[in-house]
Amino acid sequence: MKRSMALLLAVIMIIGLLAGCGSKQSEGENTSSKSEETTEKQDASQETAAEQDSKDGVPVSPAGEYPIVSELTDLEVLIVQLSYKLTDVTTNTFTQELEAKTNIHLNMNVVPSDSYNEKLNLLLASNDYPEAIMSGGFNNADLVKYGSTEGILIPLNDLIDKYCVNIQDRWAENPQFKTQMTAPDGNIYGIPSSEAKVGHGAISYKMWMNTTWLETIGKEAPQTTQEFYDVLTAFRDQDANGNGDASDEIPLTGASGTWAADPYLYLLNAFGYYTSDIIKLKDGVFTSVADQDYMKDGLAYIANLYKEGLLDPASLTQDETQMSALGNNADAVIVGAVTCGHLGMCIGINDVDRSRQYEALLPLEGPNGYRGIPGSTTMNVSGAQFVITDVCKNPAMAIRLADTLCDEEIAVRLNVGIKGMDWDDADSGTIAMDGKTPATRKYLTYTTSGEGADRNDIWENTARLLEPDWKGTFQVVGDIYDPTNYEARLYQETIKLFDYVADVDQVPAFYVDDDMASAISQLKTPLSDYVNTSIVEFITGKKNVENDWDTYLAGLEKLKYNDYITKMQEAYDYSIGK
Repeated sequence: MKRSMALLLAVIMIIGLLAGCGSKQSEGENTSSKSEETTEKQDASQETAAEQDSKDGVPVSPAGEYPIVSELTDLEVLIVQLSYKLTDVTTNTFTQELEAKTNIHLNMNVVPSDSYNEKLNLLLASNDYPEAIMSGGFNNADLVKYGSTEGILIPLNDLIDKYCVNIQDRWAENPQFKTQMTAPDGNIYGIPSSEAKVGHGAISYKMWMNTTWLETIGKEAPQTTQEFYDVLTAFRDQDANGNGDASDEIPLTGASGTWAADPYLYLLNAFGYYTSDIIKLKDGVFTSVADQDYMKDGLAYIANLYKEGLLDPASLTQDETQMSALGNNADAVIVGAVTCGHLGMCIGINDVDRSRQYEALLPLEGPNGYRGIPGSTTMNVSGAQFVITDVCKNPAMAIRLADTLCDEEIAVRLNVGIKGMDWDDADSGTIAMDGKTPATRKYLTYTTSGEGADRNDIWENTARLLEPDWKGTFQVVGDIYDPTNYEARLYQETIKLFDYVADVDQVPAFYVDDDMASAISQLKTPLSDYVNTSIVEFITGKKNVENDWDTYLAGLEKLKYNDYITKMQEAYDYSIGK
């Protein structure tokens, strides 16, 4: 529609100019002045986003200076309301402080997290979108579609060069970020989210086991799938929590639809490499994982755990809140092992006696000798968390807001809370998480989603952008199980898994054109749904691994699994210029 209107206006302009050439010049008319005026209008229409610094007439202060604008100015944004922790982003104290610092009033269209992507897509399709979108929802293909192709997202290159000090600092720390943020047309269409250093999220698939229960049943931490089965059996049968009731223990649980909590994600990796991406990249070549014999063996193993009551049936359907209710059961500790990205998703870390009972297991070794886990030891970024649209009246103001969110002090305030209440300056002579760097901050309190804490003083994941290493600045003193040491505890639990990171290549964040992205998406979505549904059906017994495996493979073929792998290979080769 935009292109058609532009073409129509161009035709009208040409007709007008031709008509003018055919008429007599009025007395006193200066044809030279009219020609200059036309040239000026054409030049103005070709201005870059950076040259249109204040379309609304509100000047923006230089990079790094505050307030960003001299008078309170509205910016229309789409933003997510998280389903946990955050009470109300519109009345949030961080929101108020951000407005006071910048003089930018965020006129928010707030959307619940479970309907955010649907709302975003509807707004973009309707051309009724806001000036900026602050809570993500854009992968690299979206940036090409809405940026390069449709022009809804404006290029940010010149704006970043002129107005951003923090984003450029992040690029200096991680030079690959700038390259990964740049689309094939040379433009940057959004600011992604990333921590500054590899942290506990580098290995998502974790199994947390109750070591107190291990002592009760007289066993060591399991190293193999057989030992794991033996431990869960003892948890079930031997009154592992010692309350005199041998029927209230849940040997293994997890959750669905939240971060890395599906038990099969961890367990399948005892048999061979598996991720929800259902592909593997090694030496530049993509291969399949969802049709491998080792996956069949893994599903048979998990199905047996389910059949024998060792795997909680609820773990395949319950959400994080329901999983947390089990982990924090008031009457007794009833969870023997749980899969989730971090322990606090299930066990309240401020219940120190209960929290200290759990440790992350090493990856299990399967019957074929495989022992590995998906993970990453390098920092990469993709997609966008913050974008500016072509209806933005003051792009310079918007990009300065994004740059503010990449500042270290703001990142701490956004994620942790209020100085003097949630954190403070470090104690003299203390050391940070890496065991050698002098600390500059300390936690005063720490809560997790598993504790169901409602807060109205942080944003956390609502709009996290490129971050400096603020987590690495906090001191670690005393008991590692103290809630204020939780980040360090997670880091230590993750470091011990690095030796087992699978020998595969991390799939890079590559860009493709709109047609290729659409073709990949049309193949991947039904495939992923089919594989996930089939996994649950195999585990629960609705499908039998021995009898129905060939039918399952036929379903993959029908959904063109091999075509999906071929398309991914083509896109990867294209992105690296092969």
